[in-house]
Amino acid sequence: MINMFSTIKNKIISGKIFNFKDTEDVRLIKTHKNNTQVLYFPQKKIYRKLNKNKKGKEKIHSENLGISWYCKRIKIKKKYLIKKYFKGKKISFIDLNEINGLKVKSWRPLTENYNLLIKFFKHYIKFYPKKKLSHIHGDLTFDNIIFNKKRIIVIDWEFFKASKSLYGYDLVYLFLSAACLPYLNFRQFSKQDEIIFKKLWKLLINSKISDELTNRPFNYFSKKIKSDFILKKSFRLSKRKFFPFITSNTHKIKIMKLINEIKHEN
Repeated sequence: MINMFSTIKNKIISGKIFNFKDTEDVRLIKTHKNNTQVLYFPQKKIYRKLNKNKKGKEKIHSENLGISWYCKRIKIKKKYLIKKYFKGKKISFIDLNEINGLKVKSWRPLTENYNLLIKFFKHYIKFYPKKKLSHIHGDLTFDNIIFNKKRIIVIDWEFFKASKSLYGYDLVYLFLSAACLPYLNFRQFSKQDEIIFKKLWKLLINSKISDELTNRPFNYFSKKIKSDFILKKSFRLSKRKFFPFITSNTHKIKIMKLINEIKHEN
């Protein structure tokens, strides 16, 4: 057992609340710069997110609300994803069941992720509410999606309490991240990548997603993240949490050139 967990347990955790044994294996999971601890229990096959300060407990609460909302949208029982949720005066935690399936790395080239992006597009169109303004995930990249034989599952809903945004926000964010994150480390955006990107972006435009999102996506996301009460707190903690702020200007110009070409083609 990890010694760090013994320290966490002794200082801030009640054994009755957490229901574990001293001999149980537990692993500490690294996260972005935030104050939430993430633990993995391989025997129980659960991930536990826990926090003891006021702001951190709100993140846990937001995750619970987001998953509950999402489960209703895709018509599955909440217990499929959440094993237990606890909100107390000193600490809050949420136990999340381990979900089997394919979890794709965000740095795979766009050409390799094309089919999965199409799958998620269909998922979004089918299950997300077609309202002008709706709840958002807020940081939807491939790192937060699990694909399995039965369904697609979106995870990590800590930004669910962000203000509502335009229909298509998460979908455009995902498509754009897939065209940016793999190319952070000087990987070339190939001609085939350009063709794939145009096909994907035309799909967004033809789905009647707002021009505010599809015409100038980098500007829209930057403004939203910097102005939203929930999102800007994470932005201030670590700009690397959101891909628009770590994408090079050179790559942004390339993407915007392709978007402008699509507009003229239409």
